[in-house]
Amino acid sequence: MFKARLSTALALTFATSLVAAQDMNKLPDGETTKYKDYSAWLVGPTAIYGHAALGDSIEAEGFVIERNGTQYSFRLPADQVYEDRRVRLTDIDGDGSPEALIVRANLALGASLALYTIRDGTIELMAENEAIGRRNRWLNPVGIADFSGSGEPLIAAVVTPHLTGSLRFFRIEGKRLVNLGGIDGVTNHINGSRDLDLSRIADLDGDGSAEIVLPSLERTRLLAISFEQGHTTIEKQWDVPSPIERLGVISGGKIQMELRNGQNLTVAL
Repeated sequence: MFKARLSTALALTFATSLVAAQDMNKLPDGETTKYKDYSAWLVGPTAIYGHAALGDSIEAEGFVIERNGTQYSFRLPADQVYEDRRVRLTDIDGDGSPEALIVRANLALGASLALYTIRDGTIELMAENEAIGRRNRWLNPVGIADFSGSGEPLIAAVVTPHLTGSLRFFRIEGKRLVNLGGIDGVTNHINGSRDLDLSRIADLDGDGSAEIVLPSLERTRLLAISFEQGHTTIEKQWDVPSPIERLGVISGGKIQMELRNGQNLTVAL
């Protein structure tokens, strides 16, 4: 009897260890991001959501932040996944260590922004916004920058980039990411694509606040958008002869676009 119980206990221990090891597997198409001596990546591949906004139905159950060989991990409850390919590391609060921004999707309510911090050796949820409110509704972050010129970092994201294309700006207020407004009719992602970077951030006019460069919803125009004093403005726009498929980096005040017709087009911003 004792041997049977021991065998059962060993089997259960082995099974638990195996599950834990599988949970730490990296997301197959995930990225490793870095900030100073920190690295981060998504783990725990799962197919429980099945949205496939990023090209397949595999999402992540958790993520890992590593610093100098020490790993910190965080796992979501069973009704949520990370519908993302990267952990965005940025020091938002200026304490020298980065915060982590990830797209989190509730299986019933769709996507939201989740911001995490490392505190006392563990990863904790720092702030979040409300989920979109419907399953299989997604958002794609643009990034974190001083968009208002006030010195305060804001988070920009395009909510439902395949539907209404709502560019929104969020401020951290306590545990909430508060929607400050924005503009509709833009996009920074093509449905089913693994490319999350169909938008760029740069201070185009040198006034100390960042602008966002991204396509219109139909991707036949390139827009430069500012957000100052609570107002969202299209500062410049350029018509293009074919839908924009990819954006290059901004260099020397210019940006190159790859169009659906195979043409590479460069515009001065």
